[in-house]
Amino acid sequence: MIYLVVVFPSSIEEIPNQQLLVLSFEGTEEEKAKMADVVQYRMERMLHELDDLEKRGLFSHQEIEEIVKQRRKFEYRLKRPRPLKQDFLAYIDYEKSLDSLRLLRKKALMKKTGDRKLKKSVSDYAGVSRIIDIYRLATRRFKGDIELWFQYLEFCRDRRNGRMKKALAQAIRFHPKVPGVWIYAAAWEFDNNLNAAAARALMHSGLRACPTSEDLWVEYLRMELTYLNKLKARKVVLGEDKGTLAHSGKNAKEEQWRNENKELFMALDDKREDDKLSNLHDGDSKERLDLFREQGLSVLQTVYSGSIKALPSSFSLRTQFLEILEATNLAHSEDMRNEILADMKRDFSKEPKYWDWLARQEVIDLNNPESTEGVTADQLSRAIQVYEEGLKFVPLASMFDCYAKFLMDVIHFKNQGSQSSEHFSAAGHVMDPISQLLVVYEKAETMGCITEDLACQYVSFLLQLEKVDEARTLAAKFCSGKFSEAVRLWALRFSTEMRFIQNNCTPNKAALSSFFEPLRNVLLEVPIAEAETIWLMALKYFSTHKKFFHKLVEISMISLAKYGGSDDGFSLSATIVNFVLQSNGFESARELYKRFLALPHPGLSLYKNCIELELNLASNGDKISLGNARKLFDTAVTTYDHDVGLWQDYYNMEVKMGTSETAAAVHWRARKTLKKSISLLPPSQ
Repeated sequence: MIYLVVVFPSSIEEIPNQQLLVLSFEGTEEEKAKMADVVQYRMERMLHELDDLEKRGLFSHQEIEEIVKQRRKFEYRLKRPRPLKQDFLAYIDYEKSLDSLRLLRKKALMKKTGDRKLKKSVSDYAGVSRIIDIYRLATRRFKGDIELWFQYLEFCRDRRNGRMKKALAQAIRFHPKVPGVWIYAAAWEFDNNLNAAAARALMHSGLRACPTSEDLWVEYLRMELTYLNKLKARKVVLGEDKGTLAHSGKNAKEEQWRNENKELFMALDDKREDDKLSNLHDGDSKERLDLFREQGLSVLQTVYSGSIKALPSSFSLRTQFLEILEATNLAHSEDMRNEILADMKRDFSKEPKYWDWLARQEVIDLNNPESTEGVTADQLSRAIQVYEEGLKFVPLASMFDCYAKFLMDVIHFKNQGSQSSEHFSAAGHVMDPISQLLVVYEKAETMGCITEDLACQYVSFLLQLEKVDEARTLAAKFCSGKFSEAVRLWALRFSTEMRFIQNNCTPNKAALSSFFEPLRNVLLEVPIAEAETIWLMALKYFSTHKKFFHKLVEISMISLAKYGGSDDGFSLSATIVNFVLQSNGFESARELYKRFLALPHPGLSLYKNCIELELNLASNGDKISLGNARKLFDTAVTTYDHDVGLWQDYYNMEVKMGTSETAAAVHWRARKTLKKSISLLPPSQ
């Protein structure tokens, strides 16, 4: 037997230290004693369960004591004035683990004793009941936490607990505007309780509460069609009907192969003879109206009309309805499909996404990576016709972007090896997606609909085709026109010019000069932070051409005087100093960084870079470099006096390379300047 000693504490001092941490809140002694009383009461209710666990040999006495200790700790946490969500979840996780361990030990005991049906007792129900109770307390405390509610519902559903219905009602009461709650409740009624009427009522209530939810409309339609399919399946089992509302999963090739190889399949019970007899009745069955297919169509029409009234501007809703229609075998489905497509064209003909979707429907396998069938010439031709028609309705850059993206996908699909070029040949002409893509880019440029992104795609595509001359001419045209300050295009033009020079001749002054002048203009006009890519490419390429590199340095001086240096991130001046250091040595780098530091607002990044250069020499015993580093630090902390990291670096340098007097002086200056932030510095030695 387990005896849980009830000791009501006369004072808070008698409660263990672990509980004192939990009970340390502002409250009267009476409130604290009341909390302990409630916890003790809840612990007493566990006596029968714990006694049963020990009697059945599932847990030892020491393990029971540990369980009591852990539960008491969790109970005190939950009785705090403001318990956390994590307190409830930790208690739930502990109880789930404990119940899983109990089940494992029970199975081991049954296997050991040979008793396959061990009689259930209080310990078999107490664990689940306690977890449900904790979830109930948690959702009462955190009513607005929808994730917690779903965890509660999932646990009830998995354990098939009778509290599921009440929990669903509470979740709907507190979250009537969350579509997922209505869908979950209806699915539970439909799948678990097999109550289609209740599921339908929940869906109707959900649609009244959330009429603009796409998911609710789609799931409601799926539920109704699934219900009809179940009714039809029942008729099939009873021999009153045949077939289902779902389309067969067999594709056309499989059906063709089976028809061509009928002799490979053995007929069972003279099925072929029966088929001949049944064909006499098939004519009559085809003539009479299929009630279930008609009902399915009626349901789809009703739901569709209601959904487009509630969501007239939702394009994805229409596409989902079409997917459902194509997956089911309904009466007059082709007419319904044409009606939906006509409505989509009426409502979305001015939107590029409609035409893009419509064209991709012609090449449905394009988005299926597992497809082994190639894109035929007819499919590509029909898709191109759709895009061309779309351009008449929507002559915008976004339409050209969709068009180009589609053709790029076709080219990528083709290059994966899934098809050869002959698949694009038909009726004496060739449907080449590459040439068509070039036509699209040219058409976008002619109509004035080309954007920076499309222009970059155009140039990059020409480079992929190894048409360097055309890409170079086109990039120069774009960069001298409406995209004169487009950094991405200039980066493409730079790489194109370099490839052209390397492919045709050795770099000469005339060729470099013809490109350098327009580059100079963009470097002066575009802010340094935006032109980082161009600067890095230019410095790297012209670092071996002194004349042009010196010109870049002068351009950088003008830009830095105009835009200022950087305090963090990319620093143009520091980058140029590092290039000069690698090519001309430290003295040249020192002269250059002094010029940069003379500019207004040179930037913290430059100071740090220059200090690092001087400290590298000072670490080898160069006293001049140490003095220069001190000067740089003094200048930097004058401008950035509240930068704690800078003061820290200055102090560390003096501790490592200076004297105790200089280190103490820096520490005193930092204390005076930083005030409250001085705690971040190490103490003076």
